[in-house]
Amino acid sequence: MGLTLVRPGTAMSRTSSPDGTSGPLAPSALFTHVVSASQRLRANFTALAASGEAGPLCFGFSTTEEGIDPLLHPGIDALAIDIGDGGVAALDFLRRVIALGPNAPVIALGAGDPLLQAAALEAGAEDCLSPEMDTPTSLGLAIRRAVMRRNLSEERPADAAPSEEADKPHVTLVQETPEAIVILDSQGVIRFANSAAQDILGRSSDDLVGRPFGLPSEPGEHDVTITRPDGDNRLAEMRIVDTRWGGVPARVAALNDVTVRRKLEQTMHEAETRSQETYKRNQSFFSNVNHDLRTPLTHIIGFSEMMKNERLGPMGTDRYKEYASDIYSSGTVLLDMIEDLLGIAEAEMHEIDLTDEICNLGQLAEIAVASQKQHAAEEGVSIEVVCPDRLPGLRGDARRLRQGLFRLIAEAIHCAHRGSTIRLTLGEDNRRIYVRLNEVRDPKVIQMELNALTDFETIDDPFVSAEDSSAPREESLALSLTRKVMELHGGSLDVVRAHKHTPDSNMSIDLHFPENRVVR
Repeated sequence: MGLTLVRPGTAMSRTSSPDGTSGPLAPSALFTHVVSASQRLRANFTALAASGEAGPLCFGFSTTEEGIDPLLHPGIDALAIDIGDGGVAALDFLRRVIALGPNAPVIALGAGDPLLQAAALEAGAEDCLSPEMDTPTSLGLAIRRAVMRRNLSEERPADAAPSEEADKPHVTLVQETPEAIVILDSQGVIRFANSAAQDILGRSSDDLVGRPFGLPSEPGEHDVTITRPDGDNRLAEMRIVDTRWGGVPARVAALNDVTVRRKLEQTMHEAETRSQETYKRNQSFFSNVNHDLRTPLTHIIGFSEMMKNERLGPMGTDRYKEYASDIYSSGTVLLDMIEDLLGIAEAEMHEIDLTDEICNLGQLAEIAVASQKQHAAEEGVSIEVVCPDRLPGLRGDARRLRQGLFRLIAEAIHCAHRGSTIRLTLGEDNRRIYVRLNEVRDPKVIQMELNALTDFETIDDPFVSAEDSSAPREESLALSLTRKVMELHGGSLDVVRAHKHTPDSNMSIDLHFPENRVVR
């Protein structure tokens, strides 16, 4: 007569040999999960499974860093835990596996130290073997013997009353773990709940044990809402696995309170939704402004230009012609202001996508100056560009850079004095490209004018014009747009204003581009 080793939960039976005499069948394959980071130990077990020297065996592997989750899958016949030299963390992990793991024998694998072996057995291990002293075959046979002892200990007559000790599982580590653990019987009735589970469920152990769980009890992962007696709702992620508890089939439910995280995610989602709605309203608003303002302004500018140029014939009175010219100039200024406002709003909404291309900054400056020369001549200001022949290239958005330089020069013309010269200097300093705009004036003329003018500090008043002041406002529409273009390119814009009591001081505006945008 013999016994056949089977997986947990399957009864063992007597078998007969082919000749009619009583004898054992060949042992069934046992699945052993090994927790070890040792590649050598893993290779030895893999070779043992292939050789079959200890009977049919198959192995799975994980490390202590992966926790006990890999050990909770069904079908594990035995566990082999590598505790090495018996450190505190290794023994704590061994105890946790024995308390929370599957109903399977646990064999400790460690150094051949009698004290370590005693500590492993005291922690609840079936045996403690040494991979250094025992051969892989002897380790495999020890695992098979441990499974056989466990199966024999669980096999008892149907009429035998269960012992009090068998019905009283060890729950010390389960109770102390910070995870919320609930153990259910096959009917979904709560048999145990640790303190963390009592906290999340809002009930004491006396109120929970012996009552239906009230939540899904099928194995797998679930998102659940827990309604506590105090009316508070908790959101939890729950994982349920099959196990054995006190020698009978049971299920372990591990709950993770995610109430705060879910509420935060909901708040972030609602904020993103509101942001998108605000963005759409802004887009619609700026689109309407663009259409509603540009259309009548285009008509005003076009018709006033026809009138001042008398394209349809003489207007009859020179004053009407002057009025038409004023209307044309004011309309053009207003259109430029609207374009600046829309440009700044577009930039603030992060809608500007830069096109990275290699730009000739000197050429862009020449284009911007050429487009402003007529305006400068009308204001009595001259413009000159100073650029070296071999200025490195600049990686950036040519259209945005040209727009920024155009607005910069327009602001400088507005603030410059009649008879002055605006000098736009491009160069390289410390491997960075810079653009410097200066107003150049005769110091004698400056001194004569300053003696007759009020203090320039009044220019900080937003209701005082910066025209003919040599003191551009840093927050003006034109400079705000240019500054935004520089920020998009990772650069900076600095303004130096003229001072009344320093005749040599003049308006100066510096643009500096970062080194990583210079192309050599």
